Amino acid sequence: MNKKTELEYAICSLFSYGKAKRPETQELMKDLDYEALLQALKYNAETVYEYTAEGGIRSACNYCGPEVFHRPASLLCSVPVSEAEDVVHLSRSLELWLLEDFSFGLVSCTEIECAGGRFSSAYRVLRSDDLDDICSELTPDVDALALDLVKLAGDYYGPGQVLFEL
Repeated sequence: MNKKTELEYAICSLFSYGKAKRPETQELMKDLDYEALLQALKYNAETVYEYTAEGGIRSACNYCGPEVFHRPASLLCSVPVSEAEDVVHLSRSLELWLLEDFSFGLVSCTEIECAGGRFSSAYRVLRSDDLDDICSELTPDVDALALDLVKLAGDYYGPGQVLFEL
C-alpha cells in the first residue's frame, strides 16, 4: 500500500465511529485531497516529548524529556478537559496525534504557563494507541476536525512550500 492510501485508510477508519458516521462528514472525507494532506502532515510532524520546559528569558533552561512515540507525529486535535488561572495558567487536555506510520495516539497533556508566558512546561502521558479506546474516550467535534483536515490540505500548496518525496 502506498502512503496516500494508508493515510486515507487511517483517516476513514477514524471517521467511521459514532457521530462521525454522519453522511455529511463522510462526504467531506471522500472529497479530501489526501496527497495535499499527506504533504501537510509530513511538514507539520514533530517529536512529541513526555516533558518539555521552555523559558523566554536568557537564564531559562529549555529541556525536553524522553519521546512519547519514538517517531514524528502530527497533532490532529486537542480537546480541553479543564483549565484554571491564578498566578499560573494550568490546562489539561486530550490530544489526538497521527503518527508517521499512520497509527493514532491519544495523549493526556497538562500544561503550566507562568510569568505571562515567559516560562511554560508540558507533561504528556500516552493513554492509548488503540483506535477503539481512542474513539470511546475522545469525542472531538468531528465536523470541526473534518473541516480542519480539509483546510490543512487545501492551504498546503502555495508559493515556496516544501514538497516531500513520499
